[in-house]
Parts: sequence; structure tokens; C-alpha cells
Amino acid sequence: MERVLKTSRLCLRAPLGADAPWVFERWAGQPERLAFLDWAPHRDVTQTRQWLEWDQACWFKKTGFSWLLLPEGEAHPVGQVQLLPQRPDGRSLQHLRLGYVLARGWQGRGLMREAVQAVVAHALAQPGVWRVDALCAVDNPSSQRLLAAAGLQCEGCLACVLAQPNRQVAPVDAWLYAAWCQADGAR
Repeated sequence: MERVLKTSRLCLRAPLGADAPWVFERWAGQPERLAFLDWAPHRDVTQTRQWLEWDQACWFKKTGFSWLLLPEGEAHPVGQVQLLPQRPDGRSLQHLRLGYVLARGWQGRGLMREAVQAVVAHALAQPGVWRVDALCAVDNPSSQRLLAAAGLQCEGCLACVLAQPNRQVAPVDAWLYAAWCQADGAR
């Protein structure tokens, strides 16, 4: 996977420890930005820095790939897209799970759709990668629209599959969206 991806309006790049203050302020420390995600808000910028350093280590081990979104003209990240291998040993990149978060004030501009499209296309262009999918809570219509607009297909609803500790204790039902390669290698 490439550590830097470019779109018409975005630079997507791997995270750096120096990004921690912006990531903490814009989403990692903001409970409302993480409502539909499965991780708790960070207590302080030190925790965010450690988390970003972990993301960097995951790149080298090929156990996860995160890109921070920097819109044209913006010096600091406004969101994040991540792909995680779905094989338990983390060695196989055949099936990747997509996750994303965007800072308040940056929604409605199509930036996350553009980022998701770029990351999914890049992943599916890698040798051996045949599937990228995402889980989306049934009560999160914004993400449902985003995933559909980015070209992922809704494959159905999975019961009691998505943890959302920032909203409730019990797991919730989720739609499964996916993009994949055909048996002949076509996308």
C-alpha cells in the first residue's frame, strides 16, 4: 500500500506523531465524532500521539493502513480512513475492512466520499486484494449514503455485529457494504 494518495482535492497520507494535537482536537477527543465508531474518545493528546504511533507501526507490520485527509490548502488533517486486514493473523491482505471519521465542519463537501473511493480503488489494485468492505449501523443513514455514493454495494444486514461503546453497551445491527474483484480480476 502506498503511504500517500492524491485525489483532485485531497492528499491522503500516513499519520505522524506530530499530527496528534489536530487529530485529538478535531475527532479523537470528541465523543460526538466517535458515536458510531468502536473506540472511546482519547483522554488527552498523549493518548492520541501513542495511537498515531501505533498506526505507524501497523504500516510496517502490514496489520493496518491509515491515511489522514488533508484537503487542498489545509495544513492539518480533517479526517482519517483506515483499512484493516480481516484475517486473524494479520498477514493476509486479501480482505480488508474500511473505517473512517471526519471532523465536524468538513461534512457535506464530498471529501470523505472522495477519500473512500481513492482508498478502495488503491486497495483493490494491489496484488492479492480481492475485497474491501465496511460495516455501517442501521441507524446511520449518512454513512449508508456515503458508502453507496463511493460505489460500495450493500450486501445485506448483519444482526448484532457492530460495537458502539460511545452510544450503547449492546452491539447493533449493521449493513454490510463491499467492493470486490471478480474471479477474472475485473473490478
